[in-house]
Amino acid sequence: MKLLLIESTPGNANEINASLLADGHEVVTCADEHGGPCRGIDRHVECPMESHIDLTIVAREAGSAHTLAEMGSVCATRHRVPMVVVDPQQVDDELPSVVVANALAKRGVEAGYAAAIRHELGHLPALVDVERTPGRVHVMVQVPASEGSPQKLSAVADRARHAVRSHDPYVKGIDVSVVCYPDPE
Repeated sequence: MKLLLIESTPGNANEINASLLADGHEVVTCADEHGGPCRGIDRHVECPMESHIDLTIVAREAGSAHTLAEMGSVCATRHRVPMVVVDPQQVDDELPSVVVANALAKRGVEAGYAAAIRHELGHLPALVDVERTPGRVHVMVQVPASEGSPQKLSAVADRARHAVRSHDPYVKGIDVSVVCYPDPE
């Protein structure tokens, strides 16, 4: 898994980093070689957000205030990257499984896309399922059979695509499928 590791204070995630690397994950950071909070400031191509990140892990002690060193978490949020906050003093208790943490955080991000689509579709009784994969968002919209004309299905797909693009202007690709379910009797 490709993970973005953000330290609230320099060095507080060393143990987390070592653990993640030992588990075979690819770990990237926002900090530049001078300890600054943004490696993409001079060359945007060096920003971790220029490629797919599976999960952002913010290392912050419980009760601590946010710091400028956590600026990458703002970028990750804007790019809809799933995120967890871990107390670096409680690594064994709070980060037992990156896979589980990622699944939970990813589901929350996908629910945000689905909510945006449902809002865009307004009164239409649509069922929406979303999956975020590297570089793409896959959307499945189910509408009543009464909405099954080619024109209506195309309009639903266009509105769903627009909702995803409005919710996440950085997503590289959007796949939308629209199918019908039987009308309620």
